[in-house]
This record gives sequence, structure tokens and C-alpha cells, in this order.
Amino acid sequence: MYNRRMTILDNRRFISEIEDFFSSKLPITLGINKKNELVRLSYEICRSRNFTFLEFTQHTNIENVINGGKSGIFHKIKNLLLEIRYPSLILGDTPRLMPIKIHIKDEECGTWAGKLEPKKILIEKNISRLRWTDKFIKNFSNAEVIEITSLADGFRKIPSACPEKFYNARRDYVFLAESKAAFIKICPCTKACKRCGYWILNVGFGCPMDCSYCYLQTYSNVPGLILSANVEDYKKHLEKFDQSLKGKLRIGTGEFMDSLAFDEYTEDSTVLIPFFRNMKNLVLELKTKTNKIGNVLKEEPHDNVVISWSMNTEKMAQKYEKGAPDFNERLESARMAARRGYKIGFHFDPLIYYDKWEDEYRKLVEKMFSFDEIRKNTVWISLGSLRYTPGLKQTVEKRFSDNLMFYEGEFFEDGNGKLRYKKELRIDMYNKMICWIRSFKSAAWIYLCMEPEDVWQKTLLKKKDYSFV
Repeated sequence: MYNRRMTILDNRRFISEIEDFFSSKLPITLGINKKNELVRLSYEICRSRNFTFLEFTQHTNIENVINGGKSGIFHKIKNLLLEIRYPSLILGDTPRLMPIKIHIKDEECGTWAGKLEPKKILIEKNISRLRWTDKFIKNFSNAEVIEITSLADGFRKIPSACPEKFYNARRDYVFLAESKAAFIKICPCTKACKRCGYWILNVGFGCPMDCSYCYLQTYSNVPGLILSANVEDYKKHLEKFDQSLKGKLRIGTGEFMDSLAFDEYTEDSTVLIPFFRNMKNLVLELKTKTNKIGNVLKEEPHDNVVISWSMNTEKMAQKYEKGAPDFNERLESARMAARRGYKIGFHFDPLIYYDKWEDEYRKLVEKMFSFDEIRKNTVWISLGSLRYTPGLKQTVEKRFSDNLMFYEGEFFEDGNGKLRYKKELRIDMYNKMICWIRSFKSAAWIYLCMEPEDVWQKTLLKKKDYSFV
């Protein structure tokens, strides 16, 4: 289709070409919703198959349908396009044909270079004189420091913008706040899905990297990054929570942020790792996509701390994990942590279906577990398939020019409003991953993320894999 990578402007122009075709060629005038559906289907077929629009019309024979007369023309065209875009579509499947909202003024998001360089640091007044706060702001001599009475007060000081521009600019604004509630909360699991028993330790909100599939793009309405200045205050809450438990439980800081992306500035790991040594039941997970483990390596490892990495194939990481270190850098960091004596974990979430996915994920597993220190020190591995809300797909199209992951697979709405691969495909992907991992005789606990129990039951996981202990 093109000999160079498409820009967002290229995408917008291409969509306009499709819109103009239907406006000029159809013998009837379509309502906006019907037109949006045909444009959506046509665009996704073109992008997934690398068609020019001329190639698209020739491949689909759409003009023959148009020339066949007015009677039922919309449904004839839609059914033709559905058969091409969703070949496994059956009665009851809902692909959710949302309109494309790419605007000519939308811009590709920037790329984080691994260093935080905020324009403004907004500090709640009651923590402005903490030693932690003073130490943090000394890292950023070029940032404007502003005292605020509350986060809400600080949010009002940020220029208003559309949600995508807000999110694109989030690295420019850092909010330092005192956490007063919701220190610890259960991981929000999708309704009707089996819980893996994970809990969240809230030490901040926001991630500097731009993974195309990240739910934070629509989940967050915060115009910046939030970091908790009072991590020391978390200790009494953790001690009380730990004492209330009757068995081992995992808790992590990586649900609403990357656990280590800002660690060189916050030094949270230097507080949490030694503190968790005395926990009887709580096991801390520091989950990351980075190679920022300098502070971690300085601390003494123990069984109540696991350092984990989100991983994907080299191709998927390069295309869809913008600003994150590549697969090999993450793997080397995991090896360093394992050699230091840490227990480690991995998260293959999302698994993305694409041409040659099977070969590339198999090679990924083989490379990882060919290292003795990785195989022996890995304690858990999660598997999850690509999933998204309809609104996320529209947001991603406005922020990234290259988002073929949403077009290369077939996604249908589940009972919770999310779009997912068909159940049979997900089970097949999980079983292949389980087989490849188990072929290295890894004793790691493998579990599924955001899947109903019947999917767990149809995989090669055994009953003993259904819980952490």
C-alpha cells in the first residue's frame, strides 16, 4: 500500500478517500451511522491487508454490488465487507463497528527517552517540606515548582485540552501528593472473570511509556503524573493488612503505573524492599517494562519480593510499546535481578495475534528460559490476550499512526463490553504458551489474567494452578 510508515495525517486522508467514494458512488444517501460502519469496515480491511483503495475496490468487487441497484444495497455492501473483515463471524457475534474519529489535527504521541523532564512540578502544601519532596525536586532544576492546596487545585492550573492532548502532555506535569486513603485495594477484575488474588499498593498513578494497547489512555482523566510523597506512611497500613491475612497474598505497585520507571527519583524500592522482609503473608511485586533496576540491585533480596517484567515479542514490543526498552534489554535486566538473588516473574499480557505470532512467541519463550537463572528464579507467569474497550480503539487511532493489532485479528464484544479474540483462539494461544514454558521444566506458577473460569478449565492449567498458594 505504501513504501513508508503511515502518519496520522495519511490515515485521515485515506479515510476521507473512502468517505468520498461512498458519497459519490452510492445511488442512495446513507445516514451517518450506516456510512460510519461501511467506512470502518473498508478502512480496517485496507490497513490489515496493505491495500490501496483501488486494490480494495478490485478485491472486494464492491462496485459490482453498487451497480446492482438500490434495493437492499446497504446490507449487501455491509455483509460483503463483514465476510472479508470477520470471516469467522456467526450469529450472535458483535464486532462493534465504532466510527473512526481521527481528526486532521491529531498528532502522533511523543516518545519517552527514559528520563523524566517535567515542565512543572505541583506540590501539595502539606508535603512541601518533607525531605523526600526536597530530594525529588532537586533532580529537576529546569522545572517550575508550584505549591498547591490539593490535587484538584493543581489540575485547574493545567491548560485545558482534549483528552488525547492531555494524555500526550502528561510527562510535562508531575503532581506530588500525600496519599490519605485507598493505600491498598483489590485488583479490579472484570465482572465474571476469575480473580487471580492480586492486590494493589497505590504509590502513584500514570506511566511515561506509550504502549498502544494501554487502558490508561482512556482510564485516566488526570493531566499529569501523580507520585505519593509519603510512602513511609504506608508501613502501618501494610502491617495491619498483613496481620489480618491467613495466608500468602500478592500485592504490587504496577497496576496504575510502572513500578520502576521513576524509581531513580522516588527511591520507593529502597523503602519497600527491606520493609517487606518482615511481612508474614504479603509478597510484594515490582512490575516493570524498564531496565531501571539500579536501586533494586543495591537492596538485599528476600522471598517476600518479586521483580517482574511485562514481555512481548521483539516485533510487538518495537511496534506497540513506544518508549519502553526492547525485549533484550528487559531480559538482561531480569537476568541481573535473578543473579542478584531475586525471585522474578513475567507477564505475557497482552498476547497479540498476528501473522507468525506462533513462531515468534515460541522463540521468545525459548530464549528466555534457555538461561538457567531465569528458569530457576521465575516464580510466576501471567498470560492474557489483547482486549480493549470500544473507546480505547478510537483513542489509539488518534494517538498512533500504526495500530494494526486492532485490525489483524477478529474482535467480538464479550458480556462485559470489551472486545476480545474468540474464546477458541485465546485458549489455543494460552495452551501453546503453557506447553512452551513447561517444556523447560519451569516450576513457575502460570495463571490467566481477566479470563472467565471456563477458559481456565479448557486450558492445560491444572486445579493447583488456580491460586497462588
